[in-house]
Amino acid sequence: MLRLDDVEVRYGPCPVISTVSFSLKPGQWLGLVGANGAGKSSLLKAIVGLVDSSGTIEIDGRTRTGRSRAQAIAYLPQSPLLPPGMTVAEYVLLGRSAHLSWLAVEGD
Repeated sequence: MLRLDDVEVRYGPCPVISTVSFSLKPGQWLGLVGANGAGKSSLLKAIVGLVDSSGTIEIDGRTRTGRSRAQAIAYLPQSPLLPPGMTVAEYVLLGRSAHLSWLAVEGD
């Protein structure tokens, strides 16, 4: 379950998202629709913890940070920055890195 309550994102003094609240149950879908610059990407970045926000963001009934948040939810940007030569499979496996211990590698 994902729940947002009065989430706000600011870049400096300028609010780009203000008082966003909703909840999603497992299996539900949500589409973010809006004009360029409306804050869709900023909201997604706030949910995964890439930008600072205020308000409440809960995943499975609790506020998560750092590794715990990365294990619960993933973010794939529309225009990712990929190192030269990285395969699609290697890029997909990056999503598993939050589930590995230090210096561990994925198995077969």
